[in-house]
Amino acid sequence: MMKAFPRIVLFVAAFGLAQPVLAAPGPRAFEAPPMLPGQGGVLQLEAIAPAAGGCQPQGSISRNGAIVSAVLNFVRGRFFINNPDPTDPQKDGMDPVELRSYGGCKSGPVIYVKPGDTLRVDLINALDKNDPSCLTDPPSGLSLPSGVGCFNTTNLHTHGLHVSPAGNGDNVLLNIAPQTKFPYEINIPADHPAGTFWYHAHRHGSTAVQVASGASGVLVVKGERPYTPSSPQNPHPVADIDTVLHSANGVPLKEQLFLFQQIAYACFANQSNQQGGPWQQIYTTKGLYNVNSGPDIANAPWTCPLPTPGNPVSAGVVENFALQLDSPSIWDTNGRFTSINGVVQPTLTVPAGEIQRWRFVHAGIHDTINVQVVRATPVGANNLIAASALSGNRQQKKADLLAACNATPDTLVPQFEFASDGLTRTKIRTIHASEVGGVLESNYLQPGYRSDVLVVFPSDGDYCLLNQAAPPAERVSNGKGGGQGPSTPQLLAYVHVRGGQAVTGDLQVYVGKVLYDANPQLPDAVRTGLRAGDLRPWSPFEMLSPPKVDGQEQQADFVINFPAFTINGKSYDPDVVNFTREVNTTDDWLLTSQGEPHIFHIHVNPFQVMDVTTTNASGQRVSIYNADGTCRPDIVSSDQQQLANQYCGMWHTFRDTIIVENNYQIRVRTRYERYIGEYVLHCHILDHEDAGMMANIAIVPDLNAVGGGLGMPGMHHTKPAGATR
Repeated sequence: MMKAFPRIVLFVAAFGLAQPVLAAPGPRAFEAPPMLPGQGGVLQLEAIAPAAGGCQPQGSISRNGAIVSAVLNFVRGRFFINNPDPTDPQKDGMDPVELRSYGGCKSGPVIYVKPGDTLRVDLINALDKNDPSCLTDPPSGLSLPSGVGCFNTTNLHTHGLHVSPAGNGDNVLLNIAPQTKFPYEINIPADHPAGTFWYHAHRHGSTAVQVASGASGVLVVKGERPYTPSSPQNPHPVADIDTVLHSANGVPLKEQLFLFQQIAYACFANQSNQQGGPWQQIYTTKGLYNVNSGPDIANAPWTCPLPTPGNPVSAGVVENFALQLDSPSIWDTNGRFTSINGVVQPTLTVPAGEIQRWRFVHAGIHDTINVQVVRATPVGANNLIAASALSGNRQQKKADLLAACNATPDTLVPQFEFASDGLTRTKIRTIHASEVGGVLESNYLQPGYRSDVLVVFPSDGDYCLLNQAAPPAERVSNGKGGGQGPSTPQLLAYVHVRGGQAVTGDLQVYVGKVLYDANPQLPDAVRTGLRAGDLRPWSPFEMLSPPKVDGQEQQADFVINFPAFTINGKSYDPDVVNFTREVNTTDDWLLTSQGEPHIFHIHVNPFQVMDVTTTNASGQRVSIYNADGTCRPDIVSSDQQQLANQYCGMWHTFRDTIIVENNYQIRVRTRYERYIGEYVLHCHILDHEDAGMMANIAIVPDLNAVGGGLGMPGMHHTKPAGATR
């Protein structure tokens, strides 16, 4: 339900937008994000052809030894997003949009680095200084909550990297104003894990608007460190999983990058000189939606009609925080589609029997993506999935999608997850038809999550990459709200399997054998373990030891006491350090949520999931895990405990982002390794973060020293640890 900010009275248009029934637009090919076309030298980014959107990055990525330089032009880009709804009135179903993006591209360029590199990013904020959302008294029609605004001011966060948060490093406490340029320098330590990370805008107050416009990109740390036996001097040598993911002839497994974006663009009716400013009324299939609309219009799909006299239509934009972002169900009701690298429902063609590495990055701001790979069932003579021609809005597609992409234990294609949040797991997790309660598992991706999986398709045919519907228990407000997956299944991509070599038998055994055969250089025990999914030799972290000093457990309790979005009862205050901890020490944290689920993310240092507890039917608080880390069937299979499914497979894993469900307590352990400085923890439902659900944490040299060991006695900036600035 839309939150009730104080608002001026607006009119509601009484017309209905009669949309002509048009032919479904043709198939759209899978596109990689803008990336380097080769190796070495100065490498210009590939520009997407103007017909596909006019992406002009106007920058380059280059390598000079261990220095990787990138230019990110933050601009108001004009391009197109394809809409598979055949009633979309735009030519060829291409909706024109005008969004804050990097280089005017649908997604940011992929940045590849190696451990030990220095990443230098020139962030050029080319947006307009004229920013009504940044005024002391912004236009009343924007209905901005406290702290939200300055949509043209930005900064940069390298999400998941273990790097310094200070100075011009991964510092999200900076404000890069319009028409200015800032030089970031991210020094990646030589022992940094290889993996899948990402970058995105993170200026408090404008984060959600900018990320919902597509201001994000994939950041990959490539690893070349081979397996090395342990020794007394080096009991856990650094090794990269990249070095064993190749064919028998040494060719790396083919990679596909999936940047999932939920770009919440809307077309507005901006009448000239309308009271309260622009961006107040969104075109929907049932009329104009504004802050006073009833549920019939508020829940209607958005549309971008052709302008007519007296009815101006803007390009698709993200400008009104209250209307477009600030609701747990808005993504489920607005009718927009989750895109992959800026393309809606692209077609991907792969050969049978080929093992591929798929890097999933959830770059949306709010809604869960429940990823499943399902073999399609041909429906009649006209196989819509084979033709990449399943058209319509979400509701119109529902019947066809359920018939053609029906997920069952026989149709579900397993995903073999070997890394989560960019960090290699100790054991491959198979996402399939679970033996625990007979649940059909999804790869549950929350905003900010990453998942690296191996996939292999057994035979020719057509497959669906699905965002599976969330079970009722995962829907906010007893199944009526949103936020944890769509109310009906949604198609993310068509996968056509053509050619190659069919695979019979168990796919898990097949994948293990391929990895075993491709790595004869490994010691027998390590090689045999790899075949069985044992990844400990390549996992960057071992079990963290408990805190050495018994003390109070750190806690982050997420609660909305509207209009206040709080952590531990306090909304974000940039002038307050909420937590002060000491470098090279370990803490246990307790994470809880009340009212609705939230997503905990902390910068710089990952954490280890130690336990997840909930209240059973007898009112006892119990762990959802057995002693060996598997999920308890009596909890996972319970109708009331479906929320526990997404925690299965997380026991003792390392992450940087985790959902915190109601009636669940998440216990994690983290070590503040190497870096001092100030950074943040927050809810990664980014409209919640902007509204105040964020806190500052400072890591200091010595908690017992004056000022935490920062500065010299008598210096003007020395203050007691934890004090306000």
